[in-house]
Amino acid sequence: MVAATVSGTEELRRANLRALLRAVHTRGPTTRAELTRLLGLNRSTIGGLTSELMELGLVAERVATRVDARGSRTGRPSNLVEPRPENAVIAVDLGVDRVQVALVGLGGPVLDRRVRHHQRGEHDVNHVVETVAQMVEQTLAGCTSKRCLGIGVSLPGAVRARDGMVQFAPNLGWHGEPFTALLSKRLGRPVTAGNDANLGVIAEHLRGAAVGHEHAAYLSASVGIGGGFLVGGVLLEGSTGYAGEIGHLQVDADGPACTCGGSGCWELKVGENRLLTLAGRLPGGGPEAVAEVIASARDGEARARAAVEEVAEWAGVGLRAIINIFNPEVIVLGGSMAQLWESAADRMERALVRTALLAPREDVVVRPAKLGQDSSLVGAAELAFAAVLEDPQAVNELVAVDGR
Repeated sequence: MVAATVSGTEELRRANLRALLRAVHTRGPTTRAELTRLLGLNRSTIGGLTSELMELGLVAERVATRVDARGSRTGRPSNLVEPRPENAVIAVDLGVDRVQVALVGLGGPVLDRRVRHHQRGEHDVNHVVETVAQMVEQTLAGCTSKRCLGIGVSLPGAVRARDGMVQFAPNLGWHGEPFTALLSKRLGRPVTAGNDANLGVIAEHLRGAAVGHEHAAYLSASVGIGGGFLVGGVLLEGSTGYAGEIGHLQVDADGPACTCGGSGCWELKVGENRLLTLAGRLPGGGPEAVAEVIASARDGEARARAAVEEVAEWAGVGLRAIINIFNPEVIVLGGSMAQLWESAADRMERALVRTALLAPREDVVVRPAKLGQDSSLVGAAELAFAAVLEDPQAVNELVAVDGR
């Protein structure tokens, strides 16, 4: 009985330690008084947990003073608990036209960033592994004062949850590629990977346009469309991690054949290349080309305007299906979907509400991603931080395993 009581007390303390570190990581510098209210713990417990996290090198504490409008100090000074950004992770965002590698500190600051562009289309997985590995090594070489706690990778395809195997990434030409295992072997470090849209919804929920919403959808369009979904604050992954491939939702039974083997898929009707082709431009131009078409439509070019209206129409059709299937509180739009919403929201709305929705339209907020093009990159960082946030006491083991 005594052993069981001790075990229960220890688990409660660990849970409180996790909760405090997560709070400071997501909220930034927070006073002890605020942590007491937020976590529902007494001041002495907050003090003890803070001291332990300070000993682990994860947080620091400083005295903050309040200043009134005249610049005079007011009230009692308070102890401010803040994350120590020298505890960092490597975040990798592998996109269809670029690779981004960033060093991200605890608390979310991007401390360093490298970007390398590549041609859209199929890519040899071993060549990509080598490119990413070199960028990661360059980033690590420039941050010898930091503790690297992990590496997280965002991938534009279906990623198997248990081992990071890329089952299907058509815009890279990958089918059943063990990218994550290959990168881990090349670096000699553990690597975790996830689908870009899944990581996007996590990032927007923690730091972006979906903060405060437990039922959220993140939809991002480029060549294809990715979807990430939170249900009750929990990521919807499916049995093996492949849930959310809404780009291959059929919206047009008479539509063209898709690389997935189906036809009339949503991404064929609203992807970047569809907009560019309808507007008489060459496909493959990326966000800059999409912005040019939208600007031309705004300036009165008839073909560009017709292209924007048609793609916006199909975007609304797909959004209606998303609302009916998932019943989210908020839909966050990224990539060219965000560009389209900001220029043709009225047309998308008309298509969205043309037939009755299961949930009233006013119950759903649609807005562009607050993190912009960095949603998946930030999500990759959160994926890498997951281990230390789950078990702060294991921080030194994580550093040792990660090779530093």
